[in-house]
Amino acid sequence: MRKISSTAELKASIRELELKTQRQEQALKENAKSAAKNFKPMNLLKLGVSKFTTNPDMRTTAINTFIGLAAGYITRKLVVGKSRNIFKRTLGAAVQAGITKYIHKKLPGWQQKPTRLLLRNEAANGNNYR
Repeated sequence: MRKISSTAELKASIRELELKTQRQEQALKENAKSAAKNFKPMNLLKLGVSKFTTNPDMRTTAINTFIGLAAGYITRKLVVGKSRNIFKRTLGAAVQAGITKYIHKKLPGWQQKPTRLLLRNEAANGNNYR
């Protein structure tokens, strides 16, 4: 920063700093508006859907999770039924959690099993098309 020796220079420096502050405030307001626009629920949903459709690993994981949750829910309904018994409902929740976790964990291996069997069958028959 340079030395100020007169009141005219002081007033000019103050004016420069005020203009600089106004520009920075304007830029900050624009950034805040942009950030608020990006965090609207619809924009977040669009971003999530676009990432979901472009990433096959995420899609597979979501499908496996859904299948696990559905299996757990069906199992809970089979165990509990329409019972109002607190112990039966607690047991149903525990069974649901266990089945959901088990199926979510094992499903990728189950999905690969038919492919491995098919490849093994082709190799045994000599039909190697690769």
